[in-house]
Amino acid sequence: MRMPSYRTRSAALAAALATAVLVLASPAAQADDDDGWQPYHGQDYDAPAGTLCPFHLHITDLLDQEETKTVGRYPDGSPEKVLWRGPLILRYTNVDTGAQVDRDQSGRATEYRLPDGSTLWDVPRSSHISAKVHPGNPYHAVGDYVFSGGAVLLVHPDQQVEVLAQHQVENLCQTLA
Repeated sequence: MRMPSYRTRSAALAAALATAVLVLASPAAQADDDDGWQPYHGQDYDAPAGTLCPFHLHITDLLDQEETKTVGRYPDGSPEKVLWRGPLILRYTNVDTGAQVDRDQSGRATEYRLPDGSTLWDVPRSSHISAKVHPGNPYHAVGDYVFSGGAVLLVHPDQQVEVLAQHQVENLCQTLA
């Protein structure tokens, strides 16, 4: 899935400079009950040269059947805990050279929207998530990353991505260079 993935899992994160996309659910929340699941569809994404990669990067869906479900709310009714699931396959293109790679970001994730405006993404070992890290991020090198095999990402209120835990990571800027 995407998360801190090609597009952010929430509209707010998708518009953020540092985007993260992912999908997971806690074991107790992974019941077969489909009540409350809503479709989520991201948008194509363009990063001009120098904003993520040294080249113009274009990201588009090949398959997007993600769903979200809010399972926890703050007293004011705003979402506190959101589950993500579903298939997501994205195509990453180096527009300058035409080189392309497809990445499966399917799976599950849990998004925790924290009171300070941060978002914590918890992605299980069986799932994937991606994150866009822009120039000026004090926590991680610039690039567009896909995390597989589990990850925990914190997106700060200023939309800077901090990687708290990861298993496997690929910088698509290096892959497509």
